[in-house]
Amino acid sequence: MKNRARNSVIFFLLLSFIIFWSVLLYFITPQRLVERIGVQNGYLLSFLFGVFGEAATFTALSYYPAIIALAAGGLSPFILGLIAGTGMTVGNSLYFFFGRESRNVLSEKLEKQARKVLHWVEGKPNWILQIIIFIYVGFTPFPNNLLTVSGGITGVPFRKIILPLFLGNVVLTAAIAYITTISI
Repeated sequence: MKNRARNSVIFFLLLSFIIFWSVLLYFITPQRLVERIGVQNGYLLSFLFGVFGEAATFTALSYYPAIIALAAGGLSPFILGLIAGTGMTVGNSLYFFFGRESRNVLSEKLEKQARKVLHWVEGKPNWILQIIIFIYVGFTPFPNNLLTVSGGITGVPFRKIILPLFLGNVVLTAAIAYITTISI
């Protein structure tokens, strides 16, 4: 019983954190932050937007405008991709651990379905899962948080998803920044 109470507290703390950042980023646009902080601090800002933009919403709608604004301001697309992609991976990781903690408050029916998915994933070679994650994260506009929450809920080991998640985030962010710079 003690573990269940502890897990519920962790679950609701993570949920509160996500709600707080969602509300904050709803009222403060990326453009306003770039204007206030300036492009000089752009790499730090890109990392923070990666972490909190991803940890705040189920879409990256606040993340992409910030990357575009910073790239248009003259930051290197490749360094921006590396730093912001790292931040994005940190934000995705928060969602993974949120999903893992939420397993303890799921109904038995959902828990049973999660075990079936995990069993199916475990039956596939690691490299297939990693390629699918890399393609999903690096080349689709879909939110990574759906993938990471699902991974946490189903119990997929974090070590199996972290590398393709990181590489996909870096590739996607660098590509957005690069396309921005050649479009100007």
